[in-house]
Amino acid sequence: MPEVSVVTVFHRDTPFLRPAIASVLGQTLRDLEYVLVDNGTGLRADDLGELGRDPRLRFVRLPRNEGIPAGHNAGVAAATGEFIALLDYDDLALPHRLERQAAALRADPGLSLVSALAERIDEQGRSCGKEFCLPNASEHRAYAPYAAPVVTPLAMARREVLRALPYRAEFPFAADLDFQARLAERGRMAVLPEVLLRYRWYSANTTRERADAIEQSRCAIQILAGRRLSGRPEEIASVLAATAVPTAAEAWRRGAELCLAGEFFVFAAFQARRSFALERTPTRAVRAARLAARAWSRAHGVERAQVARMFFTGPVRTLRLHPA
Repeated sequence: MPEVSVVTVFHRDTPFLRPAIASVLGQTLRDLEYVLVDNGTGLRADDLGELGRDPRLRFVRLPRNEGIPAGHNAGVAAATGEFIALLDYDDLALPHRLERQAAALRADPGLSLVSALAERIDEQGRSCGKEFCLPNASEHRAYAPYAAPVVTPLAMARREVLRALPYRAEFPFAADLDFQARLAERGRMAVLPEVLLRYRWYSANTTRERADAIEQSRCAIQILAGRRLSGRPEEIASVLAATAVPTAAEAWRRGAELCLAGEFFVFAAFQARRSFALERTPTRAVRAARLAARAWSRAHGVERAQVARMFFTGPVRTLRLHPA
C-alpha cells in the first residue's frame, strides 16, 4: 500500500495536463501512486511520453465523460493509499506538497483533511494573486455553507473520509463545495501556512465556464446545509426542483424563500444578497431588500443583527472571518 494516492480527473488532453502530471511524479514524497481518471478521452500511457512509463502511474478509464463527481468517485474507489490527495488536471503541485500534508495528517489522528495556501496563475504560468481560503480551522464550519473554506484541488484526506462522503452527481460542477459543507459538520480540516499549489485561473477554467451552474448549486447546497443543521432531512430532490430555474439570480431568490420557510433567516439574507449581486438593477435591488426585510422581521435578538449584516456586508465580515 502506498502512503499517498493522488487522483486527477481529466476529460480532455490540454497543454496543462502533462505539467500537472510531472508536478506529481516529481514530488519529494516518493511512496505514491498516481490515479489518472480518463473521463472518456482514450488517452494512452504512450501519449504521455516518458511520464507515461512511470510505474507509479495508474489509469482508470471511463468509456465516456461521466462528469466530475463520477470521475472523482471512481478515482477514490481505485486508490489504495493511506491518504488520498486531489489535483486538477491544469494545476501544479509544488515539490513538497505531498510530504508536508502527509506529515500533518500523520501527526494529528483527529484531522480529516489538510489543505494549504494556493497561488493563482494564468495560462502562461504568471502569478495573478492568491486563492481564497481560511487558515483558521475554527472558522471552517461557519463558512462552509456559503462557499469552500479551503482549496479543494489542494486537499489531502484520509481515504476513509473521501469514501464516506462521495461527491454527489446532483452538483456536477460544485460537488467539492457540497463535500466541504458536509465534511465541516462532522470532521476537522486544516490549512498549512505555505503555498503548495499553483492554481490555474483562465477563461476556459471550469470554475469560470460554469459560473451560473455553480451559483445555482451553491444556492441548493446552502439550503441543504440549513436542513441538516436543523436536524431535518435534506429532501434534496425537492430543493433542486425548487431552484431549477433559468437564471442563477432567480435560483437565489427562490432559495431565499425556501430559507425563510425553513427559518434559516441568516441564510435567507445571504441568498437575497446573492440574487442582487448577479442582477444589479433597481427592480432586483428592491426585491432583494424585501426578502432580507422579511428575514429581519422574523429573526430575534442577535440573529436579527446578523441578518442585517449578512445582507449588507456578506459572510466574511458578518462571521468575522480572517481569509489568507
